[in-house]
Amino acid sequence: MEIGNKYQLTSDSLNVTLSEKRKATKGKNKGKTYWKSIFFYSSTKEALIGLVDMKVKETHLKDLRTITKRQDELYTLIQTITKSSQPCVRAVE
Repeated sequence: MEIGNKYQLTSDSLNVTLSEKRKATKGKNKGKTYWKSIFFYSSTKEALIGLVDMKVKETHLKDLRTITKRQDELYTLIQTITKSSQPCVRAVE
């Protein structure tokens, strides 16, 4: 399941994997996009909470307004995804 255009969740019998879309910068695949696994969770809910936590930490905890704004954006995105069977195309940056 894609989350925006930058992340995706996949699963196997043991884990839910959060992956990030990246672009190869060298080698024979230079310029091609690929998915890199960045975190492993035991449930989808934990994976989504982990994504929110990661994005909040990227704010460098500048101020409460920045943090809560980012949390609200991400939780709204999660609610949209979990209420719809369609992939969400909003960007998570």
